[in-house]
Amino acid sequence: MASQDEIRAKRLAKLQQHEAQQAQKKQQTEQELAQQLQQAQQELKVEQGKAQPKEHVPPVVSAEKELPVVEQELSDHTIADTTATDPFTEWVLTQLEFIFQATIDPEKNKGDLVFLYNLAYELQQRPHGQITPDDIESIFMEILTEVGIPAKSKSLMEYLYLTYHNAFRIKRTIPLKAHLYQEKVQFLNQVIKFSVSYGGISFHVVDLFINNDVSKSLEFFVTRFNDVSSFLFDIINNEEDEASLLELANLIFPYLSFKISTANLGHSSNFIHLLSVYEALVSIKPVAAIFSQVNGFQPPKQECLDYEHKTLLGPLLRISPLLEDMAVNYFQGVSTQTPMQIHNTYSSIQNEYNVIISHLFTIVDKLVRGSVKTRTDLVEWFADLINLNHLRRGSHADFKKLSSDGIMYNISIILIKLSLPFLNYPLFGKIDKIDVDYFRKNRLLDVDEESRVNSTIEEVEEQYSHEEQDTNFISDCFNLTLAYLHYGIGGIFIKYDRLKQQIKQVQSRIDQIESGQTPPGLNPMMISFLRQELPKLKKTIEAFKSVKHSIQAIFDFRNLQLEIFDFIIGATTFIIRLIDPSHSYPQSKLSIPIFKISKVSELDDHDYLKTKTPIPWKYYPEFIVEGIVNYCKFSTNFMGCPLVDNQDKLTCFCEFIIILLRCPELVGNPHLKSNLVEILFVGSLPIENANRDGFMISVFNNNKLIIDNILYSLLDFYVMVEKTGASSQFYDKFNSRYYISVILEQLWKNPSYRFQLKDYSRNNVDFFIRFIARMLNDTTYLLDETFNVLNEIHNVQQELKKRLTSPGDESMGTDEELEGNLDSLESRAKSYMSLSNKTMELFKLFTKEVPQGFMLAEIIDRLASMLNYNLSIMVGPKCSNLKVENPEKYNFEPKKILTLLCEIYVNLSSQKEFVASVARDERSFNLAYFEKAENILTTKTYVEPKTINALVTFARAAEDQRKLEEMEEMEMGEIPDEFLDPLMFTLMKDPVILPGSRVSIDRSTIKAHLLSDSTDPFNRMPLTLDDVIDNVELKQQIDEFRQKARQNRQ
Repeated sequence: MASQDEIRAKRLAKLQQHEAQQAQKKQQTEQELAQQLQQAQQELKVEQGKAQPKEHVPPVVSAEKELPVVEQELSDHTIADTTATDPFTEWVLTQLEFIFQATIDPEKNKGDLVFLYNLAYELQQRPHGQITPDDIESIFMEILTEVGIPAKSKSLMEYLYLTYHNAFRIKRTIPLKAHLYQEKVQFLNQVIKFSVSYGGISFHVVDLFINNDVSKSLEFFVTRFNDVSSFLFDIINNEEDEASLLELANLIFPYLSFKISTANLGHSSNFIHLLSVYEALVSIKPVAAIFSQVNGFQPPKQECLDYEHKTLLGPLLRISPLLEDMAVNYFQGVSTQTPMQIHNTYSSIQNEYNVIISHLFTIVDKLVRGSVKTRTDLVEWFADLINLNHLRRGSHADFKKLSSDGIMYNISIILIKLSLPFLNYPLFGKIDKIDVDYFRKNRLLDVDEESRVNSTIEEVEEQYSHEEQDTNFISDCFNLTLAYLHYGIGGIFIKYDRLKQQIKQVQSRIDQIESGQTPPGLNPMMISFLRQELPKLKKTIEAFKSVKHSIQAIFDFRNLQLEIFDFIIGATTFIIRLIDPSHSYPQSKLSIPIFKISKVSELDDHDYLKTKTPIPWKYYPEFIVEGIVNYCKFSTNFMGCPLVDNQDKLTCFCEFIIILLRCPELVGNPHLKSNLVEILFVGSLPIENANRDGFMISVFNNNKLIIDNILYSLLDFYVMVEKTGASSQFYDKFNSRYYISVILEQLWKNPSYRFQLKDYSRNNVDFFIRFIARMLNDTTYLLDETFNVLNEIHNVQQELKKRLTSPGDESMGTDEELEGNLDSLESRAKSYMSLSNKTMELFKLFTKEVPQGFMLAEIIDRLASMLNYNLSIMVGPKCSNLKVENPEKYNFEPKKILTLLCEIYVNLSSQKEFVASVARDERSFNLAYFEKAENILTTKTYVEPKTINALVTFARAAEDQRKLEEMEEMEMGEIPDEFLDPLMFTLMKDPVILPGSRVSIDRSTIKAHLLSDSTDPFNRMPLTLDDVIDNVELKQQIDEFRQKARQNRQ
């Protein structure tokens, strides 16, 4: 194939040769006319001499000045001859004015028609003055290169279109039986052909025609595209080869992209039309086939903003209500709009965006189908862009330096639409075409630094070679979509949360300035400066609110969110199929757990679990799951949430969550699992104002896989979430445990789940103990922290009240510092109290259902101590320190907490071991506390008398037991220190030696300790229960001591 420059050179040479021939012909014509003029003048002179005796000599003039006279004569002569002899020529001359806006009649030259001198002469020279189709090219060339187009045509391209259009109009009106039908049609076809041909030439050889302005031609096509598109399509289709077409495309598409980039996005009509033009052009397959070769397809630099602003596709792919300019235009005066006005704006945005994304998808879809090269280049373009935008998921992302939400969201939706045909629910007939070894074979996506599902980056490098292999488009598209779901759409979640904080902060500043409250220490100049900033702050908050509302409008758009969720269901199906040992899911159900542990301690051994992770799943980048989870979590905040009222697909998604939670070897990141639990939590919450269960509850109660595994999964993760890997893991664990507590509370309504817990307490004792021990740790810590914070709040409130009437304690700080401290304490109290209440509710449920499960040696003493200590805080001497103003503000309900404590006592009161454990707690047990609790419950609550009586009976039994044990201890005499447990200071029953520290401790004590801390409590070295050594000698000594004391009592 010849190069583009060679082809252009040949074409130019050909056209120049044609032009030279025309010039030579014109010169010859002018010479002949001059000769004829001289002859005519001589003849006229002779005739005048005969008629007039006086000699008259006409002035000598040039042939050029006399041409109009000759033209008139020639024109009259030609028309007369033609009219008399040739019907076809007569018809052509009639249509000449309409089609070409031209004439060979000099009399008509004064109007809007152009006079064709050459044509007039040619016809005069012919014997019968006949016009043939061969004259059409001469007509075009005379108008375009010599005479110029008629004045009323604004551009050369507009004129060529008129000839094209008018020829078609006439062609459609000619009856089939008309005289000379074939000749007329042939003539009109030639006109159409040359209109198209010269339209193309005007782009390739700009200076060939008079007043040819390419920019005006492009403007003409774009502005009037709906009318003239067929003409442009014919020009494109008339291009002889790929190089010529590419030359034309290099003019059209950069111009079109520029128009889009400079369009006023505040008015949809400005860009919808341009998108329609783009769509129509790429719908021409040869155009789509070469699109990626057009100048500007690739950015000048590999930078995010260059892709968006300096490429062919960037300006159109970014059009979205998520852009700040468009958002502000939609929500002008948002702060004063009513909810109904905002709702109506949401509807407008959704309707308009549906039009936008339909156009964009069609454009990309046509390009994908255009050619292998265009498809490949387009996929690489998308991949390069997302590779540059990994920081969009960073908590400190600078969105001004990254691609906009508009282009990211649009490409995400486009890729989802491309992916859905091969993820067709529920058959998933093409899901096996997705390459499971994609990340080993393909380097399209930059995942070198990505966290993996359950392996290290070093392990991946050892496992995967860097030799690339071909992958199919389905695999490319699927994995690209997952990347865009995480980094593209996922970046919007970060921005949305940031916007909420920014709105809150700016609004606070505005309120301070408007109310005259300024920070202390500012001079008058600074105060004046702050007031001058008020208009700017109001404009800023309007922009923030507008963008936030635009995000809400998009995520409230349920039809679009359903498409995203459809893709997610396809992706989760692929993942489950990947980890399924038989790889037959969904045709056959997956049975879990995939790997069965041999002992409970294996659940906490992350390194061991990693060895059981399926390959290649363990080497997959973590964003494959993270993007799915983050989207579903975020979408639950909006009316358009696709998880709600979507039962069949919701069931698939819930199964996916439970599979990942139930099989600890599948995912190593606790933070990711925390998000899975949070989704279950949201789905379990009763729907407000609808008197309905949470939207997932029916799935929890009816799906066998979930019924068999959700309780075990939640109890396991309650322990595992101790470390999430995040910097906020200390607080994350409490949030996750709160979510689990709420879910368990809802599950408890189903008898099958209560039966499962009983079964665990009897037949899976180690697993049950592991969970209860963690609950005990949390409850102890949370209640202790809650009461300490409430005590501090009490002190601050008392100090502030005191300062109203007298000087306060200066050591507690200024009034402003006290107020700030109070706000912080109140926030902590609310958080701690919510978690404490839920944990206590859980203890109440569990102790009622399986009281015997709490009698295990590792649990019972710690549980009794926790209950006794908190009862002493609630009703003991220092209970007045918990009195705070507006306790409901912190979810602090003293009567409720006291009721829960007493109900737990009553639930366990029938267990003799529990009575003994309560009595043994010398630090906190006091009968007087129970008596005071009885009085409060009787006079200030609605607790049933039966429960209160059972509490009193239990307390007295514990007091009797305490007295009995006290008497036995006195009779036993002084216990040797080496017989006492070093942590509990009680007489050991089964002493063991810790191998690292060599300390002897009771087996039940160290066992309870290891449930929450896998280290030696005396030197912090790693320790497991299997490591301890029986202290046989010490046990024998203790047994002998007990025996001797028993004999002395007798």
